[in-house]
Amino acid sequence: MVLGWFKRLVKKSSMLVEVSRPLRWRFHLFQDWWATKVWTRTREVVTPFGFRLVSGLHPAYELMRRGEFEVHETELVVDLLARSDRFVDVGANLGYYSCLALKSGRQIVAIEPQPQNLRCLYQNLVANGWQDRAEVLPVALSDHPGLLSLYGASGPSASLVKGWAGYSPRYKQTVPVTTLDNILAGRFEGERLFVKIDVEGAEYGVMKGALKTLAREPAPAWLVELCLHEFHPDGSNPDFLAVFNLFWQAGYQAYVVGLTPRPLSRDEVEGWWSKRHTSDETFNYLFLATDQEPGPRSSRVA
Repeated sequence: MVLGWFKRLVKKSSMLVEVSRPLRWRFHLFQDWWATKVWTRTREVVTPFGFRLVSGLHPAYELMRRGEFEVHETELVVDLLARSDRFVDVGANLGYYSCLALKSGRQIVAIEPQPQNLRCLYQNLVANGWQDRAEVLPVALSDHPGLLSLYGASGPSASLVKGWAGYSPRYKQTVPVTTLDNILAGRFEGERLFVKIDVEGAEYGVMKGALKTLAREPAPAWLVELCLHEFHPDGSNPDFLAVFNLFWQAGYQAYVVGLTPRPLSRDEVEGWWSKRHTSDETFNYLFLATDQEPGPRSSRVA
């Protein structure tokens, strides 16, 4: 009897969690809008990684301030930075990962189109005395230069994809666009580049504009946020498999980012694609040349 009661409670709790999920996401959207349009104050803290961070009210920023943001991804970035010469931060936001790179002694190229994010990014570079070691480009990236609409009120979640993550398309602005190949053309020859891409659903356009960068020697390391069944307005990402194909065609191995990066086979990714659903909770993926491997994990910037 007790066991049956417990099973019913668990089932009911699971149903309640599922029913409340849309309401909780709507509350998150409201928090995001409030922090972007109403409560725009920022504050400066010293993070556990030893750099100063100027940030606002958004929940993700609180995690950054405490050193609890994307824990596995942060540890992986620290490890890859130790084997890289330059960090290219595509979708830099306010510069959390750029600051990690600069704290590690690396030069950076930070690419970010959203004006509110840029203001914090500039403040973070100045607060740490890194304004002479960083190149900041206030543009979005795609497969060709031009102008595009950046949707969403949010600094953290603004996207070139209309309707991304349920954000209202009423908030939009026109931003300049170029390609990663244009930015890196003829530059940093022989350097080991580490490229992070976090562009809220617009990854395929970025990668189509980075085919020459994919073919560079030495091959860059890539950390890409790529959603399949999360956040896309049509329910799933139509370009999910195409992004993987670009990396595979260029000779890269894919890994799922977690406590330990796990190699991904083509069959597994194609299985996800056929079901329109991944089997891992993360949507961050590492791409390395086939002669490279993820190194030993560390937990803090030296």
